[in-house]
Amino acid sequence: ANRFEPLGLGEVSNEARKMTADHNDAPARAELLDALLSAHAAGAARFLIRGATIVSMDRSIGDLARGDILVVDDVIEAIGPDLSEATSDGQAIVVDASDQIAIPGMVDGHRHSWQTQFRRLTPDFDLEDYTELMHVRLAPNYRPHDMYVGNLMAAAAAIDGGITSVLDFSHNSRSDFSHNSRSPDHCDEAIRAWKESGLRVAFGCCAPFVPEPGYGWRDDLKRMRSDHFASEDGLVSLRLAAMLQAFPALQGDICFSDDSARFARELGIGISIDAALGTRAADHIVALERAGSLGPDVTLIHCVALHAEAWRAIVSSGTRVVLAVTSDANLRQFDGTSPVQTVLDHGIRPGLSIDVECSLTTDMFTQMQVAMSNQRMQSAQRMHAGEDAPEPISTQAVLEWATIGGAEANGFANRCGSLSPGKQADIVLIDANEVNNLPLNNAVATVVLGADGRNVNAVFVAGVPRKWNGRLLEPELKHLRRLAQESRDWLLESVGMELDIVARASATS
Repeated sequence: ANRFEPLGLGEVSNEARKMTADHNDAPARAELLDALLSAHAAGAARFLIRGATIVSMDRSIGDLARGDILVVDDVIEAIGPDLSEATSDGQAIVVDASDQIAIPGMVDGHRHSWQTQFRRLTPDFDLEDYTELMHVRLAPNYRPHDMYVGNLMAAAAAIDGGITSVLDFSHNSRSDFSHNSRSPDHCDEAIRAWKESGLRVAFGCCAPFVPEPGYGWRDDLKRMRSDHFASEDGLVSLRLAAMLQAFPALQGDICFSDDSARFARELGIGISIDAALGTRAADHIVALERAGSLGPDVTLIHCVALHAEAWRAIVSSGTRVVLAVTSDANLRQFDGTSPVQTVLDHGIRPGLSIDVECSLTTDMFTQMQVAMSNQRMQSAQRMHAGEDAPEPISTQAVLEWATIGGAEANGFANRCGSLSPGKQADIVLIDANEVNNLPLNNAVATVVLGADGRNVNAVFVAGVPRKWNGRLLEPELKHLRRLAQESRDWLLESVGMELDIVARASATS
């Protein structure tokens, strides 16, 4: 930590401070990273991201073809066309971001992270098959350690793809349509992974459908609030997670109620509600709104096949919405159509989400592209049929959904989701000079339609570098690979299932 002081920073040449201008100058890039990490360790971080194309997602700031971002400790101090005066004392680290697009860290509004060991195991499953294998068979065998491994893997991949914030929807399994935190140890290990990862996380803990003997979920939520989340200043925070009554099997504490709304608000935590699917769930939404249990501190996930009265209730209460565009289609949830046009019709800015990596992609670029294609396809169909057709959704709007929309849904909009002075420095630098992006003609379109995970050059979470020069800093990949394989193999063996990487997985074999 002391290395920050004698380094002098003003003594470091401009060439040594460049992150990307010379891809062959590994020592200079390593020295710059070392200076940034040392500065944070010493509690004296002050650095300038210089010369980036800035897409702020802050309408009061707009976008800059070329500009600077000044970060002090974990906070964005200023954004402007030229902040070089901030380096005149020689004590600010300069990150040359030429040919980079700076965006806010993307935000995943809903992911069941404990399943990450089984990425793409079930690509052709519908919701019923997925539930049978992942929830009924595999999940009850999860040890607390397996929760830790799944979450650590999810965090690493999120950061690698430019996602700096995730809502982890985590609760008990051992029944249909539920998740996998069923004891204090399971919850604690899940939280430990998130805290080690350096990611910004809303940990959504839901009542177990079938708890471990003697497990009191409400008492444990109070314990977690006290033990892990007493301060509001950490990167990891707590939310109450619940389900709507979309299916007859969903009963009891797992379903959101007026009582659980009061309980969450007494604890001072937000609420995320899954399974907003179909008429039964829509009727539940209306009842909750009439009782005053909805509001801006509540987020509804999916919102597929809801009737008009449910949408009225959502709008009038200011309840947030998260869409799962790839999940709805691929798992064939109700009519499989994510309500992209519906949220536009109601003036709602939703978040976007990954949902389940056992069946779906890991990255937010895909979510943006599918959301945009979904809406534009429906608009074109209506136009072709001679009907009034909505305007095609813009790339700007879709990027808002992946950033500030998700931050609003996760309860983090005062901290992240836009590049704004006073917010924490969750910043992603995307290389616009790579072969799939050059030449740079439109910054927002390049992020939404051109870029992918390999173009995510640097990721800062609360000002701390988590990915640098295209490489994830931690955990070490070899270590992560070993953890993932060992956890996966143990769980498959526990249910008598053999892995065949060239065969279609079955829910029953």
